Amino acid sequence: MSEHESDASSFDTTNSSTQTNIFLKLSPNGHIFADWSDLPRHPTVRQCVIHYKSLNNNRSHALRVSHKKNNGYLKKIETGHRYEVHVCAVDNSNKILASTQRAQIQTIACNEAPRLRVTKSSPDSIWLEWEKPDEVKLSDITTYKIKINGLTQICVPPTENRYVINDGKSGERYIFQIEMIRSDGKKNSSIPVSINWPCVTIPKCHAIVNGSDELIFCWGDSISINDGNIESYTLHLYDSKENLLSKCGPYSPECRQIWIKDVAKGVYNYILEIKLANSNKSIYSIPMKIECGRESRLPILTYNYTDSSNEKQLVNMIYHLINIRDNMKSKRFVDKCDNQLQQILSILTHLTDSIRLNLMIESNSNKSALKTYQLIIDNQECNKPIPGSVKEYPLELPRRDRPYEIAISVTPDFDGIKSKKIVVEASGQLSFFCMHFDQRQSAESCFYVDTLPREKQSIHQGLLKTPQIMNNIEVYDINENKIIRLPSEGRARRLSILFFYINQCIPSMNHLEYFSNYASNNRAQYNYLSINCTQMDIDDLKETTKDLTDIQCYTDFSSEDFEYEEKHNDKPIHEILEIDGVPMYFILDFSNRIVWKGRLCIQDQSEYDSTMNHIITEVNQIKCSPDKCKLCQYCSMDENRIKSELNTIDRDLQYLLQQRFSQSAKKQQDGEKQNKKRQIVSMKNISNNKKDNRYH
Repeated sequence: MSEHESDASSFDTTNSSTQTNIFLKLSPNGHIFADWSDLPRHPTVRQCVIHYKSLNNNRSHALRVSHKKNNGYLKKIETGHRYEVHVCAVDNSNKILASTQRAQIQTIACNEAPRLRVTKSSPDSIWLEWEKPDEVKLSDITTYKIKINGLTQICVPPTENRYVINDGKSGERYIFQIEMIRSDGKKNSSIPVSINWPCVTIPKCHAIVNGSDELIFCWGDSISINDGNIESYTLHLYDSKENLLSKCGPYSPECRQIWIKDVAKGVYNYILEIKLANSNKSIYSIPMKIECGRESRLPILTYNYTDSSNEKQLVNMIYHLINIRDNMKSKRFVDKCDNQLQQILSILTHLTDSIRLNLMIESNSNKSALKTYQLIIDNQECNKPIPGSVKEYPLELPRRDRPYEIAISVTPDFDGIKSKKIVVEASGQLSFFCMHFDQRQSAESCFYVDTLPREKQSIHQGLLKTPQIMNNIEVYDINENKIIRLPSEGRARRLSILFFYINQCIPSMNHLEYFSNYASNNRAQYNYLSINCTQMDIDDLKETTKDLTDIQCYTDFSSEDFEYEEKHNDKPIHEILEIDGVPMYFILDFSNRIVWKGRLCIQDQSEYDSTMNHIITEVNQIKCSPDKCKLCQYCSMDENRIKSELNTIDRDLQYLLQQRFSQSAKKQQDGEKQNKKRQIVSMKNISNNKKDNRYH
């Protein structure tokens, strides 16, 4: 695993009776030295995994090392942060065999500034805590000022060292910084701490009738911004008159199913309550109805993707490699990056050229034993039957653009008992760059494995040595419903960011959303122009861009679309401007000259904002701070760091390949997980005295 953000919960855990010590100290160059010599070396240990988390911004990292090593340096750290570190010894299946205790260490701040960190976060509030620098006396401090997103919001007395922010919006990103005002007039600011305000999404809850007196309630994972936001799940079951019958729970965050037995015939309403961790709040699903009492022997079919974790790890490696390659001047390292990219893309293509599933089959155990199951794919029965004793069934399907509909039926059965259909889709093929400007609708037009050779040869990435005059083009203004000429004169004296895209490209549409959000958060700073490079239906494009109020939206056009036009482009826009692929960005200076040209390799909105801010500092010839900018870390890499990063990626690749060829059965652990996932409740002991508890 390369040294990037990780989630320690992805490793299989065991109950360890003892935990050994770990020794931490700061090296002279500011790195953290960790020694785990006391960690037991079991015969089946495959690797040691170092987990370390910044308590300032709650970002976790993981680093794999050889099982023979008993110490190492953590180099990817930030100054002025407090880190929590522990080391695990894992086997081939990532099962933890031994673990050290968790230890904390403070890295050295780069100046006489207070050290700020987030000590606790919840959907209700975020707790900030800071320490004054050792070199400054308390009597020399006049006041502290807390800045939120660059603006001073709160003044705090010098005797305070903590503050609670409780008016944030769920899901939005906040940057906190504390400024120390000294009696001699000096001002020292802490390193900015950024965090997404925690929130929890509500998973969709389904109810299934199993037999004549049993209800099964199941739901998926909640896609939360931060892990650990869910404290418990509780199911509220009401009768048809909205009286509360049963309150099942609270159950642990791992729970995904509640089975209620001995249910009387009738119509019921149910609500799923999610209690948020570190919060007084709960969120509730929409009330839903279910009827119980009719005989049902339907088998229950669920599934999961077996390659999703490996696919995510490979995609992270690709983005990491491309950012290294974009900032390298050494041809030797660029070539090595390209070779590793080709290897990873080859593995990723193999993973995604098929849909690999693990089907889970459940049925009512009170009924007579089932003979066999028959698998049904797209309403067609498969020839090979599945024995009735099978609970998990691996399935591999060819990749295709449209989803598969899968069900199972029970045989022999004259009533044709068949489960509800489940719909499975192929995972998205990796792509962030598309060079197809025709009107193809197939997803094949965006495979990065196909566009990589063209992207390497033809895309200039970064500042232009000599600013380039932009060719005049005529475009259709979607909002004003008229044809205009770009670049236009008389704009306010500020930089213009031009974003070129096509609607048929999924990465393009993702970038359009990122671009829109960036424009909304940085109003009046720059001119934002989005230009669609294909000749498409104007009504569809207007629908796509109707909410982009902070962006001027244009599109290419053809003469037959507008009878009143006097002139038209002789060539398509992408040919006039020599745009080889999208999503593509131009940045124009005050004289409407192109000063920056390239594409962005990002995975989410926060990366996009950071990358765009980095590019703007380049254009303005301002030195960007490595402490605040992720891309600067790539710019400042020396040869030893590059070599280490590439070697780590190579080791991770080899380990991943070995994992794919090794099969390890984890029946006991899977059983424990299943027990946590499912909770069984009986309605026999429920009192008939129903309280008048209405819906939340």
